[in-house]
Amino acid sequence: MTDLVRAACSIALLHGGSHAQLATLADPALAPYRLRPIHVRTGKSEELTDIDVIVVSDRLRPDLLRHWTTSILAALDRGATVLIFGENAVEGWVPGVRQQSRPTVFWWWRTGEDHRLRTRAPDHPVWGFFADRAVIWHYHGVLEPPPGAVSLVDLHTEDGARDGSILYLDEQSTPGRLLVTTMDPVYHHGSGFMPGATQLLYSALYWATADRRKTC
Repeated sequence: MTDLVRAACSIALLHGGSHAQLATLADPALAPYRLRPIHVRTGKSEELTDIDVIVVSDRLRPDLLRHWTTSILAALDRGATVLIFGENAVEGWVPGVRQQSRPTVFWWWRTGEDHRLRTRAPDHPVWGFFADRAVIWHYHGVLEPPPGAVSLVDLHTEDGARDGSILYLDEQSTPGRLLVTTMDPVYHHGSGFMPGATQLLYSALYWATADRRKTC
C-alpha cells in the first residue's frame, strides 16, 4: 500500500543540467519515484502547480533560481513538501531564515578532526528516516531557522557553543513542510564521492513521500 501511495505522489526535481544533476536523474534506484525533471532555464513555473514534492537541487544558478522562488513558496502555502539542498542562498528568498558561510571540513574522518556536528531533537519522528551517516558529512554554511522550525543538525564552535543549523525542518510557517540543508547531496551523489551524500538524498526522498501528513 505504501509503495502504491508513493508512486501516486508527484515529485519534481528542479535542476540546472549539471553533470551531477543529470546523473542523479538517471539513477535507476530513483526510478520508482518517477522524478519529473524541470530545468530552471527552460521550464515553466506553472509546472509546479500540481506537484506534491519539490526538490530544489543544490548549486543552482541564483539568477535562474530567482524566477522560481515565488512558485516554490506558493507550493508550500498549498501544502506541498519542499526540499532545498545546499548553496541556494535561501536567506535571500525563504522568509525568516538567516545564513552565514563557514569553512567546510571535507575529510574529518581521515584527519581525525572533530566535525563539530551534533544531531538535535532525538525524539522527532523524522529520525525514523535519517541515520547519522546521512546527515553528518559536511556542510556549506550555517542557518538560523525561523521560529517554530526544528533544527535537526547543529554545527558547534571549537569551544562547544552552538554556531547554527545545517539541517532543519519547518512544519509551522506554512501549511506545507520545508526541509532545508546546507549539505549538497545531489552534487556529491551524482559526482560519485562523499560518504553520506547518497544516504541523505535517498532518505530525504523516502521521508518526503512516505511520511505525508501534509502531502499527497
